[in-house]
Amino acid sequence: MNEEEENEEQAQETQALIPIVQDTITFNGKPLVVVRLPDGRPGVVLRWICENLHLAPNGQVVRIKRTEVIADDLVYTQVQTEGGFQNMPTLVLDSVPYWLATIDTRRMAKDDPNRIEILEYQRRAVAALYAWAASIPKAIASPMKLVPAEPITKPTVPADDASLDEWREYHRQMVIWIDWQHDIETWRGKVETWQGSVESRLEGVEAMTGLIPEILERLGPEKLHAEHQEKVQQYVEQLCEAAGKHRGTIYTRLHSAFKVPRYQELLESDWPKVENWFNVQIELAKKKK
Repeated sequence: MNEEEENEEQAQETQALIPIVQDTITFNGKPLVVVRLPDGRPGVVLRWICENLHLAPNGQVVRIKRTEVIADDLVYTQVQTEGGFQNMPTLVLDSVPYWLATIDTRRMAKDDPNRIEILEYQRRAVAALYAWAASIPKAIASPMKLVPAEPITKPTVPADDASLDEWREYHRQMVIWIDWQHDIETWRGKVETWQGSVESRLEGVEAMTGLIPEILERLGPEKLHAEHQEKVQQYVEQLCEAAGKHRGTIYTRLHSAFKVPRYQELLESDWPKVENWFNVQIELAKKKK
């Protein structure tokens, strides 16, 4: 895959479709993950069907993209897996027969189990897939559009000896991650309301939203913004020069004045007082010279 194709694939993944139905069917004793796209078309997630046929999914994606007649039917969908949501290449069902038929088995030995498996899929899998599609109603109250679905990674818990800044950033990222999960679940909840099964989805949404007040409470008052932290450092340098004191001495006086262990723990709401404290200290130091 060249650089242009890689860029195109990345762009498609960030505009993944959120299916209105995801299901797993069994064919020849192995699972196949199938979806109904927002526009009502059924599709097959390539990962599982390729694994069952011992084919490399990436190689098949490239092959499909280079086959003009079916290239437009390759889309990316957000698939729920044991590890969370993942954006995966999916082939619209109408193009699956052509794709399967073009898998070449002539170079394989007649008794090769992989060849026999591929032939089974070429002969019978499409009928099983269409039978599933016929059993799932299209039922969409209004047309659905592409949904931006760029995943947000759950933050890693800091080490026990991490700084307060690191813990604050961790909790801030947790709120962002939970909000993203909430948005996804809310969207799915609306779709499933149209299908009459919203109750079970809302339980998951309520569980996640219930965590937000607790996290916000643990975050506490807003600490000094990054730009004001930089301003503190500048004031310290000015006071060092004016008073002829070591930086550590000035930081100690600042921490003592505002009863904080370090300047990063100063409250943003106290910034006017902090700035005034520095101005007064600098003026006093200048008068003593």
